[in-house]
Amino acid sequence: MSGFTKHMYEKDVVEIERQLSAYVKQLSAILPLDYDFNSLVELIEEFYPYEFRVIKEKQEEYCILDRKIIKMKGKARFNMQSPLEILENIPITKNILSDAYRQKYIEEFDLEDYARKKEVIVRDRMPKIKKKKDKIDKAIAKTQQIEPQFLDKLTGLYERKNTTQMDRVYIMLELQKYYCPKIIKFFKKRAHSELNFQLREMAVLFLHSMGHHAVLRKQKYMQVHTNNRKKKKNLKQEYAKQKFNIRAIPNELEYRINNNAMEQRLKSYDYFISHSSIDYENVQKLIYELNNKRKNVYCDWINDTDYLKRKLVCDATLMVIRKRIEQSKAIIWVESQESSDSIWVKYELNYAQRLNKPIYCINRDYVEDLSRMYKLSDYWFFDEKYEEVKLY
Repeated sequence: MSGFTKHMYEKDVVEIERQLSAYVKQLSAILPLDYDFNSLVELIEEFYPYEFRVIKEKQEEYCILDRKIIKMKGKARFNMQSPLEILENIPITKNILSDAYRQKYIEEFDLEDYARKKEVIVRDRMPKIKKKKDKIDKAIAKTQQIEPQFLDKLTGLYERKNTTQMDRVYIMLELQKYYCPKIIKFFKKRAHSELNFQLREMAVLFLHSMGHHAVLRKQKYMQVHTNNRKKKKNLKQEYAKQKFNIRAIPNELEYRINNNAMEQRLKSYDYFISHSSIDYENVQKLIYELNNKRKNVYCDWINDTDYLKRKLVCDATLMVIRKRIEQSKAIIWVESQESSDSIWVKYELNYAQRLNKPIYCINRDYVEDLSRMYKLSDYWFFDEKYEEVKLY
């Protein structure tokens, strides 16, 4: 076991025991009269849901490491107890579950005092839980909760030995637009083993934004797994320190598309969502419903939010929109008065119609009922000279 790994493991175990002891100490005041171990677990999950999830993920990571070590050496190193086993074995829990403590608790139980103490904990914890939930929900709202068809290809490209650090930055940015178990697994692997600091930090920050456990390891603790001295030196002294910052403007994305960049040429979508920005909330609901049907959709403020800024609309913006329509199997127009009046929506629908793409319509008030979606037959938007319309 390397010194860093051993140190982190011991530190994690001590920290988990400290955290759980603090939770139990606070929640012991609001145990039900006929409580048992499961009652304690339920209270922790109610009042410390995200903290308990992080603890579970820490333990799972050590289990994953053990499985790898068993394959190589036939014997596990960590054998970390599950969070429930740790919880059950800490001194304060053993004391609370003892017959003497139970008997005293029953004898001194006062319903009014119990209600008052619970109200204090509720007032303390619920705003914090809500704040955390809102932050995570906001981050998830910027993603699609599906596994895109090109996920395996993108992760495969990332792991190629000849893929540059710059290209890996672009690939990570694309993967951050989705949220599913495979995505989380990919970023956890990068957070643990990626040698380049910028990429490792990107992975950690993404996981944190979604409420998952990740530790940003210092460069000196990162291991290079190669016996080739020249390659090892290059990885440690050059690759590890490389940094690339994208230019978050439409022209940058246009350049990537025109030059057939690896993360761009793989893209494909089931639907392109043509809509008015005023219908933002309705579109978000529509995307959620489509994701539940395992449909991968294109929406500018999710898929190209890094580049397509409303204050930077230009020729490159138009080229990107055209490309995304080409990459989509069909179009969904979110019908509203605002979208009907939008020159951009009319342009998108005309361009899709020219490409013979199926165009579907759903009213913004019915986006949560996909049975209301129908194929458009009345091309009200048709304009032979749509390309001459001034869009910006």
